[in-house]
Amino acid sequence: MAGVDAAPEIIVVRSLVESDLGLFAAHRAAATSKQRALNVNANIARRLLSKEAFDAGGANLNCVCAYGDVVVREARRLGKSGKNWRLGGRKIEGNAFAELDCKDLALIRTTAGNDGTQPVTIVFISKARDRVVHAGLAAILERQLDGSMAVFEEGNTQFNDLAIHCAALPWDDPSPSVPPPLSPGFGPGELEAGHSERTG
Repeated sequence: MAGVDAAPEIIVVRSLVESDLGLFAAHRAAATSKQRALNVNANIARRLLSKEAFDAGGANLNCVCAYGDVVVREARRLGKSGKNWRLGGRKIEGNAFAELDCKDLALIRTTAGNDGTQPVTIVFISKARDRVVHAGLAAILERQLDGSMAVFEEGNTQFNDLAIHCAALPWDDPSPSVPPPLSPGFGPGELEAGHSERTG
């Protein structure tokens, strides 16, 4: 829970579209889009980032991506590309991510107004693996999604419903090697090598 003076946590939901799937190595051979990042609506990017980071055109975020027992820790850039905002970085490796499809869900949990110092948890939920959970969340989100996205703030009942499926994961990487952080100049999709781990 956020302290009295702390920024609240938020959970952003992205209902995946075809162009988002290019972020995953397992989808690249079949992808018709050359995009290598998740689209993020400008109003959502404004909630995710601090004013300074938003005005500067983005920030590098320490992202912990999880799907089932696969966890990938990477620094990823949420930045403006032309008129669009995208969350990109190295391609996400792992054959398990081939199960993801359009209208599957990415739950993005972090502190509102992130300046790059707060970790970001991204949990993917698919119809293929978690049909019942996906259906339940789809019912919650049915009237909330705008441009395939919605944001829920800590303290809201719907935040609590989503948080059950999106526990905040620590950035601390138990593996011996951690990839170097992205330099401020890197935009979405400019780095290709990734690493992943499996949790017990």
